[in-house]
Amino acid sequence: MKKILLCGMVLLSASCADFQKNMSDGMKAVNTALTPKSATPAQTGTPGKQVGTITNEQCKTSVGKTRGYFEQIVGFRLNETNSPGYTSFSEEYRFKISDRKDRFGGDLPVCMIFIDPKTDKVTTFSMPL
Repeated sequence: MKKILLCGMVLLSASCADFQKNMSDGMKAVNTALTPKSATPAQTGTPGKQVGTITNEQCKTSVGKTRGYFEQIVGFRLNETNSPGYTSFSEEYRFKISDRKDRFGGDLPVCMIFIDPKTDKVTTFSMPL
């Protein structure tokens, strides 16, 4: 009886350790997938730039630029999962403007660009507030 109990304890502890390792590995994989990749100077063109931000000038001159151009600037892919407005006519993306304040002096100026999904080019932009 002691041998069966001892064997059961060994098997239980081994399976618990495997379960814990598998859960730990799984959580690391999920965290890695969810953590935004940091932008490198080669991706953004300027060292120390925040991922997902563009400059005031880049927003103003965005009409006619391609999706790939903005993906390189912001450091991630633009697709329907990160678009607040996605239709068959246009895809909307919102970026924080790094070198401008909003009209109330706050730190939340936004550039909204609209990309035509057929041409993958920016058709219009907007900088509310």
